[in-house]
Amino acid sequence: MMVGLQAPPVAHSLRQAADDILATARAAREQLNGTEPGSAIHDLRVALKRWQALLRLLEDPIGDEAMILRREARLLAREFGRSRDAQSVLDALADIAKQRDTSTPAMSMRTEATITRRLQEARDASEAAQLLAGANQRLDDGLARASACLANWPLERISFDSIVTALARSYRRARRRLPRKWEDADPEDIHEFRKAIVAFRYQLDLIAPLWPKVWHAFIDEVQRVRLQLGRSNDLVALSRLTQPNQLLAHWRSRLTPPIETRRRFHLERARLLAGRVFAEAPRSFRKRIAALAKAAAASR
Repeated sequence: MMVGLQAPPVAHSLRQAADDILATARAAREQLNGTEPGSAIHDLRVALKRWQALLRLLEDPIGDEAMILRREARLLAREFGRSRDAQSVLDALADIAKQRDTSTPAMSMRTEATITRRLQEARDASEAAQLLAGANQRLDDGLARASACLANWPLERISFDSIVTALARSYRRARRRLPRKWEDADPEDIHEFRKAIVAFRYQLDLIAPLWPKVWHAFIDEVQRVRLQLGRSNDLVALSRLTQPNQLLAHWRSRLTPPIETRRRFHLERARLLAGRVFAEAPRSFRKRIAALAKAAAASR
């Protein structure tokens, strides 16, 4: 007999998880006009990603309303994502600066400082722009709609079996996006794989209480795949800025070799990690969740 989701310690309450996510988003919204808008934008985007991941699990039991809210959250995350894009290229620059590959000449400290300054100026400008043009109002409206819908959803009646089915579907979705040839993978395909990984990672938090030691170890592995893919994506973003008429076009010949070397490194790490994370067939993954739920219920 399948255990109900609302019965602790088998799994977190759906309503508690949803309330926590929206509370985090509202807290970040209050800090957007504070002294550290970059930090607030980061917290907001994480909350919106978690919200999208939860809504994806709820699309079957809740229906169109969950799908509409998920799409709205995706647009809001994208609208507040420009500063993250600017920060990601700063992270990529720091990544290539620390590599030890002797086949690519190291940048001089002066060159690195100049490029860093230009990227920081672009990031600061994008953060300021996001506080204008009604972005905050759209965010307020979106959070208000989400809260109103959430209050009317019968989350307590959604079975644990429904959540497991949706989670197994997310596992299958990410697994199908595994590149067949990592060395030739298109950056856009890597980006789509990473998006599926991000959603799956946040959804796993719901079942972590089934067996914390086991699931937290698995979540750590999924997170490591996500980080390697993210670093690859950051390097792609940095590469785009070296194209003609872009911010870093002047340094294209200096930046391209270390970018490609470092990106291959991260993709190889991601390949090895993803092979472990997605070794199970989706059906086996679903059975494992059910078995752990049964064991957790029997141990109460």
